[in-house]
Amino acid sequence: MTTAKSLKQQRLAKCVGDATTLAAFLDHVNRWVSTTPTIGIQINLFRGQEDETWRLMPGIGRKQYSNRVRPGTEHLMLTEFQQRGIPHLESTVELADADWLAIAQHHAMPTRLLDWSGSALAALWFAIKRPAGKGEDGLLKPAAVWMLAGNEADLIGDKDRDAPLKISDTKLLKPRHVSRRIAAQDGWFSVHLGTDEGDLGMGYVPLDANAKFRDRLAYIRIPPAAFGPIRTQLQTAGINRGVLFPDLDGVAGRITDDILCPDDQTPRGAGNL
Repeated sequence: MTTAKSLKQQRLAKCVGDATTLAAFLDHVNRWVSTTPTIGIQINLFRGQEDETWRLMPGIGRKQYSNRVRPGTEHLMLTEFQQRGIPHLESTVELADADWLAIAQHHAMPTRLLDWSGSALAALWFAIKRPAGKGEDGLLKPAAVWMLAGNEADLIGDKDRDAPLKISDTKLLKPRHVSRRIAAQDGWFSVHLGTDEGDLGMGYVPLDANAKFRDRLAYIRIPPAAFGPIRTQLQTAGINRGVLFPDLDGVAGRITDDILCPDDQTPRGAGNL
């Protein structure tokens, strides 16, 4: 298990600093964007994680599934989702397998996709959407908003969109807006290469350990005490659960967040809805 003590030894991307306010966060983002070398058209992507120590690992590659994922497991899951998901689709266009994976990912099925956003503020919300949790040492854990400087060469091609489980290298996917959630969150994905490791099952490399991407990654640390104040600032700026989840779940969540807000926030009341 990755701990704060071992983080410096394992983390291959740098922290550009702490942000205790929304203004400080945006200052870090703007500074990173302005100082990052560009190769062609730069694609700046962001990902919020509630724990700074978490690796950039797709759901299907995480420890709790390591004993059950084998060659063919992902294909079986995708096929089942395609068969059972048809009545619930929001889009009527013909979907490639990459589209199906994106929809499954946004509805909590473990896939080889890792969520990213074109919006730094959306990523920040996901990093601090609830109060900070405690680590094994009993201390509250800081969050991280990751920043990736992608480019056109990283994008998945049309052929791989039809067969994302057969890619030969980790790629970036700009999904079609086949669901309201993907559109609202300006959703992107990294599509991770999976390799057959025999008796060990399938292996996936976290993006922060991938030689192709690790030098183009950095992150902003959000101290635990800043979660509540920044979340309040995001709500004032119009970044809330209702905006990011444009459905009844989002409506209910926004009302709950505003009226029954977490303990690390000052109550605002229904008048601020």
